[in-house]
Amino acid sequence: MNLDQVLYTLKTEFPNKAIDLSESLELIKEVLNDTMNSINHKSNDAFTKRDFAARRQYDDMAVFIHDYEQQIDQFVANLSVEAIDLVNEDNDTDEETEKNKIPNYADYMVDSNVEHTLYENFTHKRPFAFRINEKKLIEVKTWQEMLKKTAELLLSIDSEKFLAFEHMPGMNGKKNKYISTKQEGIRKPQLILDKVYIETHMSGNGIRNILLKMLKAYGFKATDYKVYFRADYTELNQE
Repeated sequence: MNLDQVLYTLKTEFPNKAIDLSESLELIKEVLNDTMNSINHKSNDAFTKRDFAARRQYDDMAVFIHDYEQQIDQFVANLSVEAIDLVNEDNDTDEETEKNKIPNYADYMVDSNVEHTLYENFTHKRPFAFRINEKKLIEVKTWQEMLKKTAELLLSIDSEKFLAFEHMPGMNGKKNKYISTKQEGIRKPQLILDKVYIETHMSGNGIRNILLKMLKAYGFKATDYKVYFRADYTELNQE
């Protein structure tokens, strides 16, 4: 079985796993992009210092990483599940549904004081709160609520920048928009500050990925955004 056959089988028989893989690869792309930016700063610094040997080393690293970026782009494109993109058909369930599924809800609570980052896997996790830098802790019950409240914060900082997301390919799916001034074409639209709609029918990891892109556009580092978990149901979902 070759790679194309494996990907086809994943998409047709294990679509949720294909989505998980695609979302994870999107995260790797974001980390590689951040790495390229850091290499660029180092390369420019080496040039300023006339350290051309170091400059060549950084340039070689950039070329090497860029090759992997292109390979990942192609892999993600081949893995794409028709009309799903970041949207997850098996979206995170609401609180009441989760309580009904779990025999001992309290057994899966975690320390909500522990900080987590947007570089972690949010599958089977439930959020408690988030904060940007040392700002006030904002409590949430779902990943969708975290996306909504983060969008409200960013929109209040610079509405023009946020509204421009509607026309940025990286902020939207191949067929559907995740951010738009019109709710048509968005499966589960959420109106933000009476100005723009965002898609909330996403998995936790899908929301994580779009948050990374939003924060980067606003000049925030991924590490500026802290996430706090309320529960972890991973053990319940072991296959």
